[in-house]
Amino acid sequence: MNQDRRTVILDEIEYWRENRLLPEHYCDFLSNLYDVDHEHDRGDKKLLSMSSLKQGNLRTWLFIFLMLCFICLVVLYFSAFPFLMQLVSVPIFAAVCYISGIRQQKRNPVASSVLLAIGSFLLLGLGIMIIHEHRLEPTFWIPVLVIGCAIIWCIMGYVISSPILLYIGFGALVLLYGGFFAQVKPDASWIMLQALWLPLSMLFVWFSWLVHHRGRKLAAVYFTSGVAIWFMPEVDETLLRGHMPDIFAVLCIVKIALACILLFVLRKKWIVWVTA
Repeated sequence: MNQDRRTVILDEIEYWRENRLLPEHYCDFLSNLYDVDHEHDRGDKKLLSMSSLKQGNLRTWLFIFLMLCFICLVVLYFSAFPFLMQLVSVPIFAAVCYISGIRQQKRNPVASSVLLAIGSFLLLGLGIMIIHEHRLEPTFWIPVLVIGCAIIWCIMGYVISSPILLYIGFGALVLLYGGFFAQVKPDASWIMLQALWLPLSMLFVWFSWLVHHRGRKLAAVYFTSGVAIWFMPEVDETLLRGHMPDIFAVLCIVKIALACILLFVLRKKWIVWVTA
């Protein structure tokens, strides 16, 4: 069968899987049926994959070595660039990684995730280096940079259905949210922290229900983010504010027990959102 035609069929099967038009095991069977003839060829062509790492593929390990050297050289000699060149090179480096990651998304998800993560690291890390090197006001420019990066990551993650970008974007926004309220209310009580974080946790879980019919990947990202934010009041109190009540362990156990009870009672709903 023509390779282009096979690719179209495999993309259509993946669309059926994402939108639950066929059961999961049927989609797996069809994917294996149309993919089995070229499994070995594809494995050889994938420069960055778990199988290539396990097999000791020299091209894969050489690529990793060169990529790490490139990142180190960029970080070490970035300060030697003129200011205008720094401003231009940061989005160019990030764009190259993002475009490469997007192109590899269906053919090689591992390589795609690595490239998207590297692009995000360069965008944020080099931006912070520019702020410190040129002595810009960090209390203003770093939050602005993080907000800009988080918006870019969330929009890109939603458009291309990339869990890694969505996780990074949500994580950045959550840290900004916590840091802002840590400065506004440094003496917030445990009850107030629950009121600050739990509605946000429920909002993410609601987003999971809202998008689950479009794709389980997005729903899983929203749901797991909501579950993680459920425990953010305790993280906020200990890490951002440096407080630890005497009954902190008891409060954590109560939160964990309540989360387990809710997940158990509602298991027939959220499991469908995330996996079906």
